[in-house]
Amino acid sequence: MAEAVDRHERRRRLELAGVWARLREAGIEPAFGSLTPTYDFYGKVPAELTGLVVDEPHGTGRMQVTVVAARRLVPPGEGGLSADGHTWTRDVDIEHDLTAADGELLFEVTLLEGATDSSGAVWAPRRLARDEQAVVDAVRLWHGYRDMLRATPPKPAPQRRRSLRIRVAAARRSAAARPRVRRLGIGADLPAEQRSAIARDLGALDDARLAFNFPRDRNGRYLKSAVVALAGYGPGLSRRGPWLSVRSLDDELVVSLEGLIGANQDHRWDRLPWLWTSQEPSLVRWNLPDAASARPVLDLLDRYAIGEALARCGVELDEELTALLAGYPISYGLAQHAETWVKRLYDQLQLCAPWRLAAAYDVHQDERRAAKRPGGEPIALFGLKGMNQQSKPMVALDTHDGTPRLSMIWTASNMRLTHELWQCPADLEAELF
Repeated sequence: MAEAVDRHERRRRLELAGVWARLREAGIEPAFGSLTPTYDFYGKVPAELTGLVVDEPHGTGRMQVTVVAARRLVPPGEGGLSADGHTWTRDVDIEHDLTAADGELLFEVTLLEGATDSSGAVWAPRRLARDEQAVVDAVRLWHGYRDMLRATPPKPAPQRRRSLRIRVAAARRSAAARPRVRRLGIGADLPAEQRSAIARDLGALDDARLAFNFPRDRNGRYLKSAVVALAGYGPGLSRRGPWLSVRSLDDELVVSLEGLIGANQDHRWDRLPWLWTSQEPSLVRWNLPDAASARPVLDLLDRYAIGEALARCGVELDEELTALLAGYPISYGLAQHAETWVKRLYDQLQLCAPWRLAAAYDVHQDERRAAKRPGGEPIALFGLKGMNQQSKPMVALDTHDGTPRLSMIWTASNMRLTHELWQCPADLEAELF
């Protein structure tokens, strides 16, 4: 079957000649040819369309420019997406047939950064421009965005980081020496079997270990926002049920029963009983032969040599996280978030114990198998913040050919891997510092 032909190709070449020349003067080399099909609220671009194509130097996207006939349907300023984002009113008709009698010829500019659909088309909201310089300005802003909008990675302060570790370790020892733990009335209206399990766990609770291991802020104080889920008595990790939990109230810890979704908790210790009971710690709690083995990696993390620390422990990074560690935005449309994401990435990965990631992922897979769910799914470690929408960017852990791998995912799920599985253990830090 012969390929579809753009019957307006010659005219489009003529209309785009000025844009082509101006881009070349700016040091950008456009190419004229077939465009990648796109779609948006206005409809789908025909597959045979031609125009100018400019590729981003680092391969993070493509910009396409063509010529269309457009006719306004409503007065300027009207139409578009409603304030609540629920309705769409077309403000113009866009026609790729340039013989349309009542249509004004405009330049159509689209930025391709999204994924393709089943037909090979890309979601790419189009912009219309009347003059050549507006098109050239849009392409120039986009073409050099990676370097122009690069964020500055935080400067390492290893001595300050070491002082922080020492301060937190001292606070942990002090709290463990004089633990203040209050137990609230728990489970009076629960079935006898659950009351018995709760009583057993309360009897095993070790106040000193709980006080020592409870999450801390940078000043060594109990982390006010932390909720530690110790043990669950409900229908499963992904459903809300009763959990024995701990919160802080000033310098006191309060143990109570709460309705929680276990899989969504940052601090869930049901698989780590030695953190809060008198049970002897597991021999693999550090995933190391001794504490001294961790020091070279922690020294790298304290110097913000995150990539080197991960590589030393055999942990891979995907392209997006690699770009963010170097300060580069991952796309033009998300460039305004680069500063926030870069800082968040460094702050969180400095806390990690990369040698533990493979074992942590195995724990996650064990839990999925126990719940009769398919394996191989990535598990979120922390969010990158800054976006007010349902699906949010997260740093997740999975494996690639058996090698632990950190990648950036977009998810609306609140499920995450408990911090105490992938961060540096509190007692390991205390022993080293």
